[in-house]
Amino acid sequence: MNGKTEKPDRAVATSLRKALAILEAVADADGPLTGQQIAVQVSLSRSTASRLALDLCELGYLAPLSNGYGFELGPAALRLGLRKFSSLDIRRAAAPFMRTISDDTGLMVDLALAHGDEMLYFEVARKTGAVVLATELGSRMPIERTAGGLAAISALMPVEREQIFSRLKAKYGPEWPQVEAKIARALEEIATHGFCTAIGTWRPDVSAVGIPFIDPRTGRVFSFSCSGIGYTIEEERLRSEIGPRMVELVDNVAAAMGTSPRP
Repeated sequence: MNGKTEKPDRAVATSLRKALAILEAVADADGPLTGQQIAVQVSLSRSTASRLALDLCELGYLAPLSNGYGFELGPAALRLGLRKFSSLDIRRAAAPFMRTISDDTGLMVDLALAHGDEMLYFEVARKTGAVVLATELGSRMPIERTAGGLAAISALMPVEREQIFSRLKAKYGPEWPQVEAKIARALEEIATHGFCTAIGTWRPDVSAVGIPFIDPRTGRVFSFSCSGIGYTIEEERLRSEIGPRMVELVDNVAAAMGTSPRP
């Protein structure tokens, strides 16, 4: 293939990368983004960012706000996300067991997928009327800040774990040794008890238990966690009651899926 035919292909690929970067920026934002905010986040000129955003609107992947001052995810993007979540066997298998633990304990139970340096939450069980945290479906959280994220780190392949550690070291700089020590303690807990605890790693008033789950059919690393506000859960209860319940949950989910929760 000569250069004349390769250049259009490269141009299309470049435009696609830019459009996907815009889509991801809007998906990760806490609210709608203006054209200028999109341009800054994806390092494009305002005119290019606006043109691509409008193209994505025509395709249904973005939607303009009624006031004309921003963009949010459109129906096509939302359908893709819902299809992805609904296609995961673990979600269907886990939901009833998660609801049982939430109802029994009054705490929130969630299921997340490890994705790079983050955990993507796609199933949350909450007891009606209980005081719960603000984790929502589709939200992302740093892998090193939550019980579920720490649990997921324990289940990653060594090369993936080292890559994450390298990025976290650059992220935290001189604070990395303290973060590394918290991760090491979590890994020790999982090796000993099958679950880890995280007290105040996300917010000072939040305590949680995390446990990993590896789907051997796909290699995907998931985690379950059970968390509560400080006055609703004590550390001893985490270790003596909640942790064993979460181990039982993972065993039940594995049985429902016809697989093993551990590699």
